[in-house]
Amino acid sequence: MAAKKETTEARVRAAAPVRGSRGKTREGAFFPVSPPRAGLPHDCAEALSEIKQRIQAERQRVVMAANAAMVLFYWDIGRLILERQERAGWGAKVIDRLSAGLRAAYPDMKGLSPRNLKYMRAFTAAWPDRKIVQEPLARIPWYHHIALMEKCRTPEERIWYVRQSADRRRVRVA
Repeated sequence: MAAKKETTEARVRAAAPVRGSRGKTREGAFFPVSPPRAGLPHDCAEALSEIKQRIQAERQRVVMAANAAMVLFYWDIGRLILERQERAGWGAKVIDRLSAGLRAAYPDMKGLSPRNLKYMRAFTAAWPDRKIVQEPLARIPWYHHIALMEKCRTPEERIWYVRQSADRRRVRVA
């Protein structure tokens, strides 16, 4: 048995340089590794680069679309909370009740805490016009909105940071 294994390994070692690639052996089978990028034909390297760029762009587009949908959804929840609080009056614990009900219905979902629901309410109160929420506000992540609501006093100051952040994607709020 040992002689057979040695013969197989010798065959594999002999075949590896001919194939121009490294590989692993297992019971006489040879699994070649794809050639390095430098060994690819020119047009293949170009195609690979183009596909990688497209994947990156599509990933970014999907993330931005999901973020925009979430921000609009949070705005809608904030509007619902404001309306319920107006009808029920102060002290009705609208947020606490909604949070408890939502968390019971969706235990694996994050973002349904009373604190986050209060942020949704504050977000809607800060931006009562849904049109402005659609663009440019939907272009930045939710946690940026929370930081802006906590640190900026005026809507003009908040919108300035939103525009800078959406354009540069890395502006820090002072």
